[in-house]
Amino acid sequence: MHARMLLVLLLPALAVSAYAQSIEEIIVTAQKYEQSANDVGITMNVITGDQLRDMGAASADSLASFTPGLTINDVAPTGVPVYTLRGVGFQDFSTGASSTVGLYFDEVNIPYAVMSRGLLFDVERVEVLRGPQGDLYGRNTTAGQINFISRKPTGELEAGVEATYGSYSTFDVEAFVSGPLSDHVRARLAARATKSSEGWQHSLTRDDELGEVDVMGLRSLVSFDLGDSARLDLNLHYVKDESENPAPQAINGLDIGTGMPANLPHLPLQEYTDDFVTLNSIPPWFAPDDAEKADWSNSYTSTISGTTWDLRPRRDNELKGVSAKLVWDFGDIELTSLTAFDDFERDEVFDGDGGAFVDTSNINTTAIDVFSQELRLSGSSDKLVWIAGLYYSEDDLDEDYHFFMPDSLFGNASVVIGIDPFQLAPIYELDTSYAQESDSQAIFGHVEYALNEQWRLTLGARYTEEDRDWSGCTFSDEDNSLGNFLNTLFGSTLQAGDCGIIDDIETSPTFIFNLLGTPDVNDAFHVASHTISTDRWMGKIGVDYRPSDDVLTYLTVSHGFKSGGFNGAPLNTTSQTLPYGPEKLTAYELGSKMTLLDSAMQLNAAVFYYDYKDKQEADVAVTLVGAISGLTNVPKSRIYGVEAEMQWAPIAELNIEAGLAWLDTEVLEWQATDPASVWPEVLTFDASGIALAQAPEWSARGLISYGWPVGDEHHLRLAADVNYKDSTTGGGNAFAFATEAYTIYNARLSFEDDSGRWYAQLWGRNITDEFYFHSAFVANGPYVRYVGMPRTVGVTLGYNF
Repeated sequence: MHARMLLVLLLPALAVSAYAQSIEEIIVTAQKYEQSANDVGITMNVITGDQLRDMGAASADSLASFTPGLTINDVAPTGVPVYTLRGVGFQDFSTGASSTVGLYFDEVNIPYAVMSRGLLFDVERVEVLRGPQGDLYGRNTTAGQINFISRKPTGELEAGVEATYGSYSTFDVEAFVSGPLSDHVRARLAARATKSSEGWQHSLTRDDELGEVDVMGLRSLVSFDLGDSARLDLNLHYVKDESENPAPQAINGLDIGTGMPANLPHLPLQEYTDDFVTLNSIPPWFAPDDAEKADWSNSYTSTISGTTWDLRPRRDNELKGVSAKLVWDFGDIELTSLTAFDDFERDEVFDGDGGAFVDTSNINTTAIDVFSQELRLSGSSDKLVWIAGLYYSEDDLDEDYHFFMPDSLFGNASVVIGIDPFQLAPIYELDTSYAQESDSQAIFGHVEYALNEQWRLTLGARYTEEDRDWSGCTFSDEDNSLGNFLNTLFGSTLQAGDCGIIDDIETSPTFIFNLLGTPDVNDAFHVASHTISTDRWMGKIGVDYRPSDDVLTYLTVSHGFKSGGFNGAPLNTTSQTLPYGPEKLTAYELGSKMTLLDSAMQLNAAVFYYDYKDKQEADVAVTLVGAISGLTNVPKSRIYGVEAEMQWAPIAELNIEAGLAWLDTEVLEWQATDPASVWPEVLTFDASGIALAQAPEWSARGLISYGWPVGDEHHLRLAADVNYKDSTTGGGNAFAFATEAYTIYNARLSFEDDSGRWYAQLWGRNITDEFYFHSAFVANGPYVRYVGMPRTVGVTLGYNF
């Protein structure tokens, strides 16, 4: 099926071989200096700014649509996108979790994935580097890097504007102006704003719609020439997002083979079933296979405190940042200093149950400050390129995670149905607050040495020391329902605002079972604080062989690690706050980059094997309230795969692209926690043999574009692309289940001025209106899925002054 899909894209050009045109060379900075993408012994995808515009990429999380091997769960119950590359990912939606895929905006690391959700605009290119790249990139990651590179200030005055109107009354405008301010100063100012007045999701139970967009971004770049040998680049950026968050769809568990309509009883389900297994009638909030149908809550009023909470899914996020890059040329040596600071604040509301009830809703209020400093020296000669440097970063993260569940098994459902122990004192709200401080320092080096005209040796190493401090607790909110629950069970006297996690560590002086029945029982509920430290070497060795100017073959062995962390979800026991450890990955890769047919075709291919140790993974934590969110390390896993990418320009005006990725992933060793465990006894089972999460066996993309002249000064261009993602599993022991395979087709028709002055484009995305979902999991009770956008169409007009 997958091969046939790609063949269909190639057939129109198979009979054409004459009058081929050369493919444009792409210059990248993947190894911290400019070189042709075909000279880099790294498997990478390069996506230009024009391609991003044509594909409608509005944010970082849209890259997965046209990058085989990359998946991004861009919507989660906490607003944290999860990036997975070649099966290497961490299915944790905690704000404080670091991504396995390093994210860099103009060389500055973004350590938390939630900060990457801003607008993409005025981008020169995006580089997706596969495999560990720790010798040259600051924060520790195992999957690879995604580098976003902005367009730079120009030496001559330029300006442009682009406006788009599309489905759901969406209006998007992007503009820039660039040029010299003086003989030694150049500047570029770019902005983008997207706003819609119509939501794309419609309530299943009432007259209501959700999904309006209101986001804007601004970037100012100023470049100063400091004499003949130095340059200072300033980057100021700002993003404001006041959009509505999408809601998930609640689905009938019987339709997906779970044996029950929901994971646990919840109050609204009662009138549709007698035994919570057999349905007497179908609840109206069970969504059909229609992307526009969903449901959500708009408010909740506490019957205890009387407080009314606005629970309509929405966001109010703000990112402000500045960076300064100083480049000083001393002749044979170049010094680069990169200093950056980013401040991110958000207030977001999420509906996690897909219904007009309140089984799973939350408000996340987050503040993140990130500072980083990199110093590096570099030099080159005929045979040698070298880079050496120091890196330091620190970040502070504070989050309040307010969780609502009055209609769940833990709340009023337990009272109506009669479920102990919750019916004695149901829990309605939880308030998890934590603070995390991290600092990382590293020394690194990278050397490329040409042994002769055909062979090149690459060596790289980095030594990192990283410390992370965490302190937090799930507190009893103003309704004190959590406090009342714990007081009923343990004889404590907790009040609103008190910490409500149970000390279940047997060696602790405040172990709960040592304090039961004593005046000190309240001491068993306290804020937890932990510190973890990691110091580790990682490195890379590579050999490049160039039998001709048009062929590069490379073999690399690289080792990377990602430091440990903490659980940012609602907590019931102190053991849930214990850190998970670092993960390690050793990658073996053989690849080739070939320029063929007189530069009319570029063909890249790679095979790889990953030895994955102590993979960070979602698990279940056995607590007093059952099996809830937990995190762990999987001792041994392995990944191997094959990737191929082709670009072909068989004749002038015709461009054909195809990409294919095949993955095989497996857990080799893991005694996972059994969700049937009853606190305090923990049972395990052998989870070896399962596939890793978000690792489709097949993923592919294809594109065909053809243009023809209209008169002497204009062109008409027709383009279509197809993107395929195979089904995936939810991974080990996570509260997630499989996603289905899907294929998305897009098309566009452009009319443009040959001078590049203006253009007009009609476009359609997901033109077959394919129904698909990219993440699925279990809320407190309901099974839910987050769906992709339905068919959208629009028109784009652009003008360059």
